[in-house]
Amino acid sequence: MSNILNRDNTDFRQYMQETEPQVKVIRAGAWKDALMLSTRPGQDEGAKGALLPWASSHGKVAFRPHEVSLWQGINGHGKSQLLGQAVIGFGAQEERCCIASFEMKPIATLKRALRQAAMTNQPTEEFAGVFADWLNTRLWIYDQQGSVQPNMVYAVIRYCAEKLKIRHFVVDSLMKCVQNEDDYNGQKVFVDTLTQLARDNEIHIHLVHHARKRENEEAPPGKFDAKGSGAITDLVDNVFSVWRNKKKERLVETARAKNAIVDPEVVDGPDALLVCDKQRHGEWEGRIPLWYHAPSLQYTNSSVNRPIELMRSNWG
Repeated sequence: MSNILNRDNTDFRQYMQETEPQVKVIRAGAWKDALMLSTRPGQDEGAKGALLPWASSHGKVAFRPHEVSLWQGINGHGKSQLLGQAVIGFGAQEERCCIASFEMKPIATLKRALRQAAMTNQPTEEFAGVFADWLNTRLWIYDQQGSVQPNMVYAVIRYCAEKLKIRHFVVDSLMKCVQNEDDYNGQKVFVDTLTQLARDNEIHIHLVHHARKRENEEAPPGKFDAKGSGAITDLVDNVFSVWRNKKKERLVETARAKNAIVDPEVVDGPDALLVCDKQRHGEWEGRIPLWYHAPSLQYTNSSVNRPIELMRSNWG
């Protein structure tokens, strides 16, 4: 695909330099029109932004420019997969995205997205071609695996925002950019710089991070469970935790092994939760229950478990 960014063939040097800080002291009256507009129904800035592909989240969560969202979860709970599904949804809203996954090769990222978009584990070659063409004006991938220097990440974000008009940039994950878990100052500087880049470049940055693993995974992690510095969750605008209901998985598996009837209450319970613990410019915090459709690798709205047509933005 033509829209894969490679550090070896793209000159990021001009984007490595920090912009000089500028003093911006402006009369409050300069925002008069925007303030008046915000009083009209549907015009509140806190309610605007890209939506997730789950109708149950609409009116609660939105992804606005100028913000940074933290996506955290215990290892193996599906945070990158869920975020990848959200990115397809952003594309359906004509929001350009770039994924910088330092743990997966581009083709692995695209194959997972293909299954999610095709709503099956056996997408056809014809659909793969259609999907690739659909992505070509919606998704870019930064082709770099392994550890990466923070300055390079900053440069790529600036380049994507200025040259490619990217609206969403995924950094997966923090540990690949600041390697030492006890480097609290490095984590703080990195996240603080991301918030500055988001504000200055009218872009939403999605930062993937690991939550501390507990002895008991039956309760979803919260914003105080992020690994490393407490400044991480303090600095970002939004905090989302992805939690997989492993207790349900065990109970269902055990019952089926014994040819026993599974408790309907267990079966109907959610397979996962998307927990919003912080939304600085939105009023809602809470839990969004989700159900997993294994063939498509999708999270869905209800226990009926029909996959979502992600390439269309009318997911009501």
